Amino acid sequence: MTEATSASQVDHILADDRFSILGSLRDVLRRRETIRMLVSVNLRAGHRDKLLGNLWNLLDPLLFLGVYFLVFGIGLRQAAHDPLEFVAYLSIGVLVFRFFDGVVMQAASCLRAHRGIILEVRFPKAVLPISLCLSRLYDLLWGLAVLIGLMLLIGMPFSPALVWLPVAITLQFFLCLGLGFMVAYLGVFFADTANIIAVLTRLLFFASPIFYFARSESGHTGIVPERYMQYYMLNPVAGLLDIYRNAILWSRTPDLENIGYLAAIAGIALVVGFVVFARGEGRFAKFL
Repeated sequence: MTEATSASQVDHILADDRFSILGSLRDVLRRRETIRMLVSVNLRAGHRDKLLGNLWNLLDPLLFLGVYFLVFGIGLRQAAHDPLEFVAYLSIGVLVFRFFDGVVMQAASCLRAHRGIILEVRFPKAVLPISLCLSRLYDLLWGLAVLIGLMLLIGMPFSPALVWLPVAITLQFFLCLGLGFMVAYLGVFFADTANIIAVLTRLLFFASPIFYFARSESGHTGIVPERYMQYYMLNPVAGLLDIYRNAILWSRTPDLENIGYLAAIAGIALVVGFVVFARGEGRFAKFL
């Protein structure tokens, strides 16, 4: 009788947790207007709702591109085969990684930055990481639009493979959102989260094919030995960059196995991230 009662209590707790998670999801979906408002505030804060703000948002990565091109394109001769192609290759890498880096870095402090609102107003806190991710998505889309426009102006070819670009953007958005939930959760309880994330993203930057060719293809010599490539491509950023570059730069259909792997990783990150965030939401005010 005791064992049956205990099992019943466990089932009741698990059911309550499921209903709590579903309730949190419904609350977020009902707050679409709040998310829209927060995205608008984020864009205005960076003056990205104005032309000059958008231009600076492009100039900033262009400065990085200039440095990387000089060091790696010319200094290490990564651009020797085709300088214009390497500029496009490098641009895609910088734009994609800045989206990833911007979300996870800002997520670490996004709840503390809105401490006053969290303590005063009752609302689903998940709207904060979501609005942050949407704001950074705007930057990515703006940068990709300009890059594709410039590539068209200089006569670089495109093909039907470009239809895979929305797939890459969607996968990256959900991956970043899931990681954003996790990092935002940790940022509430651990003050050093932002510093740790900064170190990890810096390591990931150099471990990803942003300014170098990982594999030998299209006339370029890769730096990663072929026998290690399958392990290297477990890095989700490397996989995402492969889809982006195949769609935009090399006019090739991306590897479907890679897409399936990234879809699984993004799905797991999103579900686990939201569940962890939603279950900890009731304790946020105590630690902020």
